Amino acid sequence: MQSLPSGYRMIINAGGAIGPGAEAKVSAMDHGLLYGDSVYETMRTFGTVPFLMDRHLDRLQRSLDRIFISLPVSRKELTAEIRRTLEGYSSSYRTEEDVALRVVITRGVGPIGLDFALCEHSSFLIYVFELPRLGAALYEGGIPVVISKIRRNHPRALDPGIKSGNFLNNILAYKDAKDASAHEAITCNSDGYLAEGTTSNIFLVKDGFVWTPHTYGVLDGITRAVVFEEARAAGVPIGETNIPTEALFSADEAFITSSLKAVLPVTRVNGRAVGGGRPGVISRRLLDLYRSRVARECGLSDPSRASWVREPVSR
Repeated sequence: MQSLPSGYRMIINAGGAIGPGAEAKVSAMDHGLLYGDSVYETMRTFGTVPFLMDRHLDRLQRSLDRIFISLPVSRKELTAEIRRTLEGYSSSYRTEEDVALRVVITRGVGPIGLDFALCEHSSFLIYVFELPRLGAALYEGGIPVVISKIRRNHPRALDPGIKSGNFLNNILAYKDAKDASAHEAITCNSDGYLAEGTTSNIFLVKDGFVWTPHTYGVLDGITRAVVFEEARAAGVPIGETNIPTEALFSADEAFITSSLKAVLPVTRVNGRAVGGGRPGVISRRLLDLYRSRVARECGLSDPSRASWVREPVSR
C-alpha cells in the first residue's frame, strides 16, 4: 500500500467513517475515480472557524446542480460532518492549528458506463489536512508565474463554473509552471485573453484601476468575490474585462487570489518583472483589507492572526 509522506497530517471522513488519510477507503467503482465525475470545495480555518463556509457550500450546491448530482446527506448533516472531521483532526494530532479543508461529492458507486442512473447514491469525502507552507518571503517579494500554453476549456465544452474533479486541464497547465520554476501557471481562454491560474484567479493593476477577467470562462472564486466587495467598500476602482496576455507585462501590479493563498502578489511573468518587480501598494492594501474581513468573519480580535504565512517546521 502506498503511504503519504512521513509526518504529513491528514484525516479523511469517507461517508461518515473518520480515520487517517492513508487508511481511507474509496470503491474502485466510484465514478469520481473512474471519470472525475465529482465536485469539490476547498476552504481553510482561522481560529478553528472555517472561513466563509456557507459561501463554499452554496457554490458546491451550484456545481452539483449543474452536473445533476444530489447531496448524499442534507446540508445540515454535511455541515455537522465537516465539524466532526475538524474535531477529529484536532483530537488526532492534539493541535488547534489552522487547517485546510476539502469537501468532495462524487456520483457514487456503479457499473462502468456513462449513464447517471448507474449510480444509485452519491458519496461524500471530507479531507482535513495541514495548510500548504507559504513563507513570508512570498508575500514580501511576490511570486513568479508563467503564461501556460494550455488553453482553458471552452465554457461550452466544460462549464468552468463547475468546480469538478475533472482537473486534467489544470494539471497539464501546472506542468508549465513547474518546468519554469514558477509558482503558478496562468491560462488563456480560446480567444487568447487571460482566464485564470490553475488554482487561482488573476488580477492586474494599471493606473490605479484593478482589473480581472470576466467570470464567463473562469471559476467565480470566493476570494475573488470578497476582493471585489472589500475594494468597492474602500473606494478602490475594480472591474472585469477581456485582458490580453501582453497587458500583464505592462501592468503596474499583479496578484492572484485563492482561499489558501488570499491575495498573493505576482512580481514576474515569464521571467520578466511586473511593475518594479516588487509587490505594489494596491496589492498590499487589498491583502490587508482581506485580512480584516477574515478577522471580522471569524471573530479574531487581532487581524494579524489572519495570516497565510506558514513557515517550514521541523518534525
